[in-house]
Amino acid sequence: MKNNIRLKSLISISFLIFMFPFLQTCSDKSLKKSPRYEAEFTGFVQDSTNLKIVYNKETKVNDTLWNVIEVSKTEKKKIIKKEKLEKEIWLKKQKKENTHNLYFLAWGNYDEFELRYFKDKTFYIFSNFTIILLLTIIMFIMSFKRKFKQIMIISSINLILIIVATISLCLIGVIENINQIEYGYYLFIVNSILIIIESRKEKTAYNSRFSQLQILW
Repeated sequence: MKNNIRLKSLISISFLIFMFPFLQTCSDKSLKKSPRYEAEFTGFVQDSTNLKIVYNKETKVNDTLWNVIEVSKTEKKKIIKKEKLEKEIWLKKQKKENTHNLYFLAWGNYDEFELRYFKDKTFYIFSNFTIILLLTIIMFIMSFKRKFKQIMIISSINLILIIVATISLCLIGVIENINQIEYGYYLFIVNSILIIIESRKEKTAYNSRFSQLQILW
């Protein structure tokens, strides 16, 4: 295609895709193990009026008895229902806070960077996303120079990097469930494949035109 507009567009779309959610870095299972989520209502509440002192084993700390009152069954159901709703809201909020786009995955590693990060294997795994971003910028520049073969290679490298990063995150337990991988990840995979296909077409067309010019000369 003239001026390889379609290829440039596909590479440009990559930068848009990088803004979409890519990965939830903390699984639902891990979040549900949080004390905030696991805490259960015992049926007792602190007695602010000291109307009744009830012994509650779960509130015994260092042999100290707490002043508590036991609520009615109806009140208990209301409190449990409210706590359940609050837990779900908390879980949803935590999932959102732990879900990141590629820009965050690429540069979040370097926020308040410290030398001790070099000892953390997750630092090297997330560096794959940094390399993907940098290679995509290089790939975009190359599209103006008609370096179609190099674009094919770089896009292939990007695919390998993201797959290696995903497998590595699974092995160290950061990814425990496939649902942690968000739609931005899949869009990037599809777009990278389309870039490879389109750059191959452009390379073939370019070589064909070049051969025809040689014949004419």
